[in-house]
Amino acid sequence: MDTTFREDVKEQLDDVLLGIPGVSGGKAFGFPAYKVGRKVFCFVGGNGIGIKLPEEKVSQLIESNDGMNPYVPETGTVWKSWVSIELGNAEDYAEYRALYEESAQFVGNGA
Repeated sequence: MDTTFREDVKEQLDDVLLGIPGVSGGKAFGFPAYKVGRKVFCFVGGNGIGIKLPEEKVSQLIESNDGMNPYVPETGTVWKSWVSIELGNAEDYAEYRALYEESAQFVGNGA
């Protein structure tokens, strides 16, 4: 399993996500991850991130945003409640703070 990730993206997400109340850092699937309690809502992997959201929201994001795609791990199976976000500039990930907060709340509420 390839567990490479962009360190610049991790550093940016550390700055943004670790400031959200209740969020902690850790590992998941061999990648740097962000959790609410013991549940993962976001991780850094490959050239971007994976983030967990309601399926309807994932579909909306994929349809309306460049750089957002279904999350498909190496197994080839689409994770329906996860979206993959790949942006060229690590700093651009900070623009999605509201989305990260929504994800943390979604997962924290039992998703």
